[in-house]
Amino acid sequence: MKIFLATFTGLIVAFFSIALLEPIGHFLFPVPFQVDLSNLSELKANMHLIPTGSYICVAIAHGLGLLFGLVVARLIEKENRYPIFIIVGFIFFGTVANLFMLPHPLWFGVLDIITVSGVATITILRLKKIEFIDHSE
Repeated sequence: MKIFLATFTGLIVAFFSIALLEPIGHFLFPVPFQVDLSNLSELKANMHLIPTGSYICVAIAHGLGLLFGLVVARLIEKENRYPIFIIVGFIFFGTVANLFMLPHPLWFGVLDIITVSGVATITILRLKKIEFIDHSE
């Protein structure tokens, strides 16, 4: 039950963190046009007008959201790493799906994949290292 709770809570925290952090980049680097986010063809047609800073903030939001979700999952379930791998899989799949659905610049796709993969790898290795620390001394 703790595995499910850790996975579910970690995913919720990751998705909400990303959803809350991405608009910060859009606020700091506003797009020079009005876009209806429900109209995918309009969004696709204007992707090239989005400022570089906004793209960078989105990649950072993906990395931080993943990090927050992994930490929360680890706080709930300390012994089993399945929640960590499941959360990484969902976020990585979402990142790749986003890159295929919308025409992003190539550099952003590379940056986003490296950010998510890097955060996942570093967090998994760091959490693995924490497991071996003996606090009883």
